[in-house]
Amino acid sequence: TVTVSANDNTMGVVTGSGTYNYGTTATITAIANTGYHFVRWNDGDTNATRTISVSGNANYIATFAINTYTVTVSANDNTMGTAIGGGTYNYGTIISITAIANTGYHFVQWSDGSTNNSRQIVITDNATYTAQFAIDKHNVLVKSANDAMGNTLGSGEYDYNSVATITA
Repeated sequence: TVTVSANDNTMGVVTGSGTYNYGTTATITAIANTGYHFVRWNDGDTNATRTISVSGNANYIATFAINTYTVTVSANDNTMGTAIGGGTYNYGTIISITAIANTGYHFVQWSDGSTNNSRQIVITDNATYTAQFAIDKHNVLVKSANDAMGNTLGSGEYDYNSVATITA
C-alpha cells in the first residue's frame, strides 16, 4: 500500500495512493492550489511528480507553502510626495497603499489609473504601483480700482511657490 497525503489540504492535492504489486512502480503527484507551491516530499525529494519503486508499504507526505509576492510602491517624484505600503506579502493578503502629497502638490493617480490616493490591494502576484503627483496651480487676479485711471498686468495661473510679477 502506498499512501499519499498533503501537509495541508487547503494548499494542494495529491494523487497516487493505492495498492501496488511488489516490484512495480507508482507515480505520485503533488498539485498546488492557486496561491501555493509544492516544496518537497517527506523524504526530501523536490519533484512534484515522481515515480517510485514499490518494495513495501510506504507513506509520502507532500509539503506545500503559501506564495509570497513583492509589492513595490513609489512616487513619480519624491519632491512632490511619498507613497507607502510596499513590502513582501503572502498570497491573498489585503494591504493598503497610500499616496501622500507634499505641500504645494497634489495626488493625480496611481500608475494603474486608480484615482484613490488610499486604497486596498489583494495580493495575487508581484506588483508595482507608482503614485503620480503634480504641482498645485493658483489663480492670481490683479484688478484696478478704477479702470479709467489705469490698467493692471499679471493676472493668470501660477505654479505653487512661483513668483508672479504684477504691474499697475
